[in-house]
Amino acid sequence: MAMQFGACVPAAAAGAAAAMGYEYVEIPAADLCPESPDADFARTAKTIEQAGIPALAINYLVPPSMPFVGPSVDEERLRRYIASVSRRAAALGGTTLVLGSGGARHVPDGFPRPTAEEQFRAFARMAGEEADRNDLGVAIEPLNRTETNLLHTLEEATAIASTIDHPAVGVLIDAYHMHMAGEPFWHLLAARSLLRHVQVCDQGRAYPGSRSLDLWALFIHLNHIGYAGSVSVECRWTSFSAEGAPALEFVRKASTTTGELAFAP
Repeated sequence: MAMQFGACVPAAAAGAAAAMGYEYVEIPAADLCPESPDADFARTAKTIEQAGIPALAINYLVPPSMPFVGPSVDEERLRRYIASVSRRAAALGGTTLVLGSGGARHVPDGFPRPTAEEQFRAFARMAGEEADRNDLGVAIEPLNRTETNLLHTLEEATAIASTIDHPAVGVLIDAYHMHMAGEPFWHLLAARSLLRHVQVCDQGRAYPGSRSLDLWALFIHLNHIGYAGSVSVECRWTSFSAEGAPALEFVRKASTTTGELAFAP
């Protein structure tokens, strides 16, 4: 089984992604209209169906207006929301809910960090339970310090996913956040059994292959562990119509890279 390559774009761009050769799209949870009637979601479902490729992953999972960390957590609303996202994601051929959501997991000033960490674990487990009911999984995403103040490295994400110990809860590797955190790619070796999803871009969130981030090294590590899952191009598209195809060409070529690991513990 080979890696699958997708583009992080709105659902409306799924047809364009399919025409470029992407095998799936990764769309924001807002496109699922989780707290709206089925009629609103039907438009997204039709768009994905017409594109002919699945919305395999769902990102921007929880909006900042719905915190799952801090003093204002509404557990019942969060459970209803995730249950809706999970059902609708499954209807689009989804497999993975990306748990980034830096604003929703921001720890307010003065709020006890141990409590915040426990809230994060509780939410991730709940999300995993709801996802599992629909044959989906949850991938915890480390985010760099400019985007949140909780959980910044793959090493931390792996430790948290291990303590949650739910089969539907794993981790995500994001080349951009690892680069921003100065985290070495060999950390993914410890995450291999929990790895559910990969996101790639170049420096400054440019499209892959346009700058100098060493994605070749990332793919050497992924091939070393035999990874054969989803790889999304997640970047700030200046023009998806102009950049989407070159980005896909680059990651497909880079994904064939093999070699000795430069360093491992």
